[in-house]
Amino acid sequence: MWFPNADVTVNPALLVLLGIIVGTLGGFFGVGGGFLITGGLLVFGVPPLFAVGTGLALVMGTSLINTLKHRSLGNVDFKLGMMMAVGSVPSLYGAQQVNQQLEEAGVAGTVIRVLYVCFLVILGTFILYDHWRVGRGESHFEDEVSTAGLAQRILRLNIGPRFIWLPGFGKVQTVTSLPVSGVERISVFVPIILGAGVGFFAGILGAGGAFILTPLLIYFMGIPTVVAIGTGLFQVIITGSVGTFLYALSGRVDPLMVVLMLAAASLGAQLGTSATRVVKPSRIRFLYGVIVLAGGLAVAMEEVSQAADVDVLSTLASVVLLGVGGAMCLMIGAMMIKAKLKDRELAPTESD
Repeated sequence: MWFPNADVTVNPALLVLLGIIVGTLGGFFGVGGGFLITGGLLVFGVPPLFAVGTGLALVMGTSLINTLKHRSLGNVDFKLGMMMAVGSVPSLYGAQQVNQQLEEAGVAGTVIRVLYVCFLVILGTFILYDHWRVGRGESHFEDEVSTAGLAQRILRLNIGPRFIWLPGFGKVQTVTSLPVSGVERISVFVPIILGAGVGFFAGILGAGGAFILTPLLIYFMGIPTVVAIGTGLFQVIITGSVGTFLYALSGRVDPLMVVLMLAAASLGAQLGTSATRVVKPSRIRFLYGVIVLAGGLAVAMEEVSQAADVDVLSTLASVVLLGVGGAMCLMIGAMMIKAKLKDRELAPTESD
């Protein structure tokens, strides 16, 4: 099927499958799916900046659907999300300017793919290492992570002035609390700086940033896993909207691709979000590490394929990306069914 805006021919069945996978995994892992969407579109042969712009548009849509579902479960810290948005929105513009410079230099595709590989491999390896390290310990708390001490030190940081003056509000404290996240004290500059860094890299990579943000909230701020998932998705709505607008202005979004994948993603989102209620947080983090590493491997193979002109590697990259993602969706569905059957078995006992 030919997509006129991007001027590329892609099998629509692949886009539908990618949409279902992104919707399911997005709701389950608390990511907009940008690392899968943009990586997948790059693997399917979509031009780099169209992959980035179209990826951001789909990220925005899937995150909105998933955030509404997580909000009903009480998993979204809107206060934390808005503070991070103060830093992320301006940095998105800077990232878009950098990407345009890279395109003019003719290295946008290579830079984006290399950054993807580096980020995904490092992130995925760390998550699996944390799972192994915590598993060796004696504690059995499901939300325990190996960086708990570091998270406490970050929350105690004193950055900037204790008070600032805001028009209409007067003198305002810069130290606050986050009841939904279970944080008693935090400087507002911590999430603002965090949001700025995440927003910049999200804009460069064509993602909403939750694939970076959600792990940062869990491992470096000590936010509970399910709250980090919901809050990360809320943040992606903001960054995805701004990023989509910026790329749409330069004509780097293919609406037909977005509509096709979003329709499929809305179906998968229901399964992924509901599964967070029955799957242990430690298992969610472990599976996330696996899918992140798979995404990094797929993009790495695509880069080697283009550099060495080996078409078979490009095909293999598609198989790895969609194969692992599809298998993960089936696993999530199986865990949901198992939990439902267990509830039915316990129901008669409880009534007795």
